[in-house]
Amino acid sequence: MPRRPASHVPSCSFLKRACLAAVLVLVSFPAHTKDTPLLAIELFDSPNGASYAHISNLLLNGKAEVRSCGGASLISRSSYGKLEKIPLNSATTALERDAKGVMLLTRSSGSECVVPSNLKFDKDEPLSPAQLADKAIVQGQVVNSSPAGITALPPFKPGVKFVFVASPDTELAEYLRADRTHATAALQDYLSRYPKAAHTDAAKQTLAALLTKEGQAGFSAYRQSAATNSPSYSDLKTARLRADQILALLPNHEPASKLRDDVRQELTSIARTGNSELQAYKQALAAHATGYIHLGNARRLDDHGIEIDPQFEPLLSLQGSIAAETRNLESALHNAESSLMAQRYDEAVAAIADYRAFSGEEPRIASIIDSAFKFHSERGKSDASSQNWKDAVHEYKRAAELKPGAEIDSALRQAQSELETATNRAAADTALRQSADLQEEKRFIDAYEVLAELPDAQRALVQEQMHALETDYVKSASDEAKKLRDAHVPIAGRADEIGVQKAYEYLRHASTLESEDQNLKLRLDLISQTLSDYYVVQAKKYLEKPLGSGVGIAWLYLNEAQLYQSNRDDIRDERTKNSAVHNVRSTLSIKVGFRDQTSRRESSGFADQLSDAIATGLETTLLPVKVIRASDTTPVDPNFQLIGDVIDHHSSKAVSVDSLESEYRAAEREVPNEEWNKANRDYEGATLDLQNAQKVLEGAQAHGKKKEIASATTAVQDAQKKVEEAHRKLDSIPRTTLNDVIKPYSYTKRTIDLTAVVELGFRIIDSAGNTIASTASIKREIHKPFVILENVKSEDTRNVKQSGAAPDEAQFLNDVEVSARDALIEDVRNKVETLPREILAQAHKHLSDGDTDGTAESYILYLNSTPDKQTAERDEAKKFLREHFNMVWPTGSAS
Repeated sequence: MPRRPASHVPSCSFLKRACLAAVLVLVSFPAHTKDTPLLAIELFDSPNGASYAHISNLLLNGKAEVRSCGGASLISRSSYGKLEKIPLNSATTALERDAKGVMLLTRSSGSECVVPSNLKFDKDEPLSPAQLADKAIVQGQVVNSSPAGITALPPFKPGVKFVFVASPDTELAEYLRADRTHATAALQDYLSRYPKAAHTDAAKQTLAALLTKEGQAGFSAYRQSAATNSPSYSDLKTARLRADQILALLPNHEPASKLRDDVRQELTSIARTGNSELQAYKQALAAHATGYIHLGNARRLDDHGIEIDPQFEPLLSLQGSIAAETRNLESALHNAESSLMAQRYDEAVAAIADYRAFSGEEPRIASIIDSAFKFHSERGKSDASSQNWKDAVHEYKRAAELKPGAEIDSALRQAQSELETATNRAAADTALRQSADLQEEKRFIDAYEVLAELPDAQRALVQEQMHALETDYVKSASDEAKKLRDAHVPIAGRADEIGVQKAYEYLRHASTLESEDQNLKLRLDLISQTLSDYYVVQAKKYLEKPLGSGVGIAWLYLNEAQLYQSNRDDIRDERTKNSAVHNVRSTLSIKVGFRDQTSRRESSGFADQLSDAIATGLETTLLPVKVIRASDTTPVDPNFQLIGDVIDHHSSKAVSVDSLESEYRAAEREVPNEEWNKANRDYEGATLDLQNAQKVLEGAQAHGKKKEIASATTAVQDAQKKVEEAHRKLDSIPRTTLNDVIKPYSYTKRTIDLTAVVELGFRIIDSAGNTIASTASIKREIHKPFVILENVKSEDTRNVKQSGAAPDEAQFLNDVEVSARDALIEDVRNKVETLPREILAQAHKHLSDGDTDGTAESYILYLNSTPDKQTAERDEAKKFLREHFNMVWPTGSAS
């Protein structure tokens, strides 16, 4: 610290203690006294950008003072002299000119308008503060600067700022320069050079604010573009990078944390959309439909997302799935192309069978299909040219399967037509030879029927021969019908039934050829009456069996009777009278009932709900089930009965209350800052060192020894610098710190343990009471504790938060009920879908017991309980009815 002039230092010749006290006063005096040179950092803009210069001996118009504007917008010569003078000293922080050119002085009390001192008015014309500021002449010496090499004082123009300092401070100057630029690059450069300095935290906050603004702007830009066809992924990447940069500076920066979370949400959305595209691709692949584009869409989305954040796990997972699908496709293409090179065209197509639907989207697949198509179509043409129609049809079909089109379809139809013509002609010729042989043997019925039984297209080729045989056929059929009727009427058994049916068929065909022959028509009506009467009698016999045990066979007999005579009142009467029994016994009928085995009032009505739910669930099964509810009445018992039990159905609650201890922030208090105390001790030690150095200098000066004076002067200057540095550090540290006043308190922890149990069981019995399916227990039990923290203070220091709410006990039990009910319905449906197998097993047992009627009833029930599809089991049932009852099961509907 520069010494004050000797004229201002008190005499030290009286008492040594008085002298020491005076020196202490001297060294502790503020750095900027009236006669102490003013030191400042000038901030300005140069061609190199924001710059600074350390200025010593700073004066404005030859003075280290300014005058207050006094709130005036215009200042005249007379009013100028009355303006308050303000010295530039330790009480002033900065002096600058704003964008309008007005000089602003910053003190602890705030900023205010000032004008230069020592001004001369050329005229008595009032001037604005900005005009007066233009008259400021800045004087001083440049100590150092950035960029280096500035020697002339930069002009004091609008935008220039002086920050007053006690001593040159490069770190502060660099911070002010970086802060002036308000640019991330400058602030990052400052922090790289000063990672731990007086203004590092402030620089971090400023940089964080800039990065936050950039990141939020990038995020907003992305959000605006997200709904368009060209989302701005680069903006989202900017947002992610800025958030990471901020959190690297300030790990607890809330806006950056939110920005990072927002970015992750968008990345999650990108990953979700990418997964949807991948699933769409997989669905298209499974369905053999177009959709290869979805794999490319998923890849592009994933690539964009990983470009934004290469470590985001959902995107990395998606990348792996896409790579797996791509490898599968590439492997298939490689195998196909290898087979293609070996001219194994069908193997090539088989290799890409799963991907054929993508041929319109992937040229490599299309090329393989085209090559195979060309191969088969050319072979088809070759076979057609040699009239090898069978092989031509095969090749054309293969080509058409590969690439359907009008030309190949036309070629295929032509080949099929030629093949059909050749096939029909060959079959007709064979039938004609057989018919001629039978005619020679006088077997006119067989000779005619071998031609009549040909398919339509083939029969058309033998119409002339059939017409020539009609007379002999009619006579022979009429005679054979008479013989059969005489031999088998009245019908006494299955052989008679078959004989009369054959006579009926002969007369029906003969009357068709000789439609004018009334005798044939009358004979046909009589034999129809005979057959219909027989079947009605058989039906009534089975309808009389107890408990509807023959209603299935009876219904088939009524169907047969109606085939021969459609307008019979007695058939309608029998159907009407017995329809209710038939609807129960000849269908997969099942009665559903539930019993409540509990004694708890909360179970009331639950069993009825289950009955309804089971009934509804069964009605939606794939099987043709007739569900009978417990409240329904039926003329006979259903084929099956489901008996359900509510074994357990209850909820329970246990509540415990605990008083827990914690602490809260009751107040704040000031305590001495140990760091300030240490800095103060360092400052006092430096001051004592300075005093000692000054004493040595005074002694050297008294003896006039130049060498010792020079050495002592250097020591004083070094000691002075240490005092200034210690003083600056002391000023930068608060003297006291605020400590929290922590006090204990109690809060309440209430734990509610809820338990809900639902246990259900059921069994299915047949009409004889035998259990054929059961489930011992379907149990759903949930135990869940609910913790409620109450009376928690908002100032809690242990991160305890008020939380929790009382649970809805009814809803808790209902959730368990729903889970158990759904499991029960699924189990019942699975068991019911096995009932046709049980019915078939019953048919086999009746057959092994020699019970033909029971076997038939079980087979009829099986046919009515299963979808009308061709299966070995249904064929077995139909064959039994045909062989033992001479019945043909009606196609397309249940009996």
